[in-house]
Amino acid sequence: MIHRISRRSLLRGLGGAALSVPLLSALVERSTLAQDSGRPLRFFLMFTGNGQLPSHWLPSSGGETDFTLGPVLEPLAPLREKLLLVHGLNGVKGHSGGMSETTTGWPSTHGDAIPTNGPSIDQLFAARWSQATPLPSMELGVMPANDLNDQTFYSASGLPVPALGSPLGVFQRLFDVTNLDPAVADAERARHARVLDHVAGDIRSIRDRIGPAARALLDEHLTLVEGQEEALRRPYMPIDCALPTAPGSDLGLVDTWRAQHDNVVAAFRCDITRVASLRAGGWGGIESGAYDEIGISAGHHSAAHSGPGDALLGINRFHAEQLAYLLEQLDAVPEGDGTLLDHTVVVWVNELGLGDFNHHSRSNQHVLLAGGARAGLRNGAYFDLGGVDYQHFLFSLTQLLGATDLDRFGHHGTDRIDALFA
Repeated sequence: MIHRISRRSLLRGLGGAALSVPLLSALVERSTLAQDSGRPLRFFLMFTGNGQLPSHWLPSSGGETDFTLGPVLEPLAPLREKLLLVHGLNGVKGHSGGMSETTTGWPSTHGDAIPTNGPSIDQLFAARWSQATPLPSMELGVMPANDLNDQTFYSASGLPVPALGSPLGVFQRLFDVTNLDPAVADAERARHARVLDHVAGDIRSIRDRIGPAARALLDEHLTLVEGQEEALRRPYMPIDCALPTAPGSDLGLVDTWRAQHDNVVAAFRCDITRVASLRAGGWGGIESGAYDEIGISAGHHSAAHSGPGDALLGINRFHAEQLAYLLEQLDAVPEGDGTLLDHTVVVWVNELGLGDFNHHSRSNQHVLLAGGARAGLRNGAYFDLGGVDYQHFLFSLTQLLGATDLDRFGHHGTDRIDALFA
């Protein structure tokens, strides 16, 4: 059910929570990116950890276009013609050391998740499309581990962008930029411009009195503040779009994941943002207790360590079910000469490849892609890329999404993988 609720009612339900600076400063000019279909493209990235067993993930039979999905991906069967399954990509490091390369193409140097550079691919397009929508991007989580080694989303300088694990908090971000009275919006923008001016002044006043490491973090924050100030200088254009019912504040695993995906669909449908990403847990996945409601007592990391078994299969199949829910919702929204899914490139990535979990290897890396027909993504296919460097895959995504001015992404991603394109 879709309906409007009063701003006063929502804020009362949130306990009078204050509106955040990034939200109100993001009430910016919206413009339409030129695409072949006259509709904008969107990008959604989902991360789950711990790799996959080949017998669980690979198609159980068939060839390149007539394959039968294996036990993990079977829930996606109704959308098989809008999927692209590839494996045979080779990365540099696995597990915590593979987190940064998975999204940035920059491997970490000390075995932790911190890359030597950035941005992650979602943040690349968040920056490029930032003037088209009120929110440049949304970084979502399902019980996200926001420790240093668990990050997947990174700024241009390689600093982590944490995931927000509260569906209600994410919904508030959408609500705060939708169906606003222009006079109220202008007043809030003016108030926050004054706050940002003071914040920027405070940062500049202490910058030269701290060490280089702290100064780098402070400069990153100053860049964000200045970006918000610039956004507030742009003309405000209202968004008039019906949002779904606000999610609850105390949700279990299933409802949290579904609510986060509902937020993504609403954000894309209303053109509030064109970039969203979701991380489940961290590189070790979601741990013990969370999966009890689906009848699995083990955590993802421990299930992966124990090898083949019903727990590992059940957890990864559950993840596929959640992605299937998102794809079905996107595909149910008509847009132009197709659906919202046709205008959205969806990518499911992992920091480990296909194989024995205990080797912690990123060889034979696997990726599921979906939708994106209007971007030129090849659909309804499955194939082995035979050892192609994973960073070339990330570079190919930049080309698919329109960043054709780039000749490199990550440390050495330079080659377009033509097999991914229709």
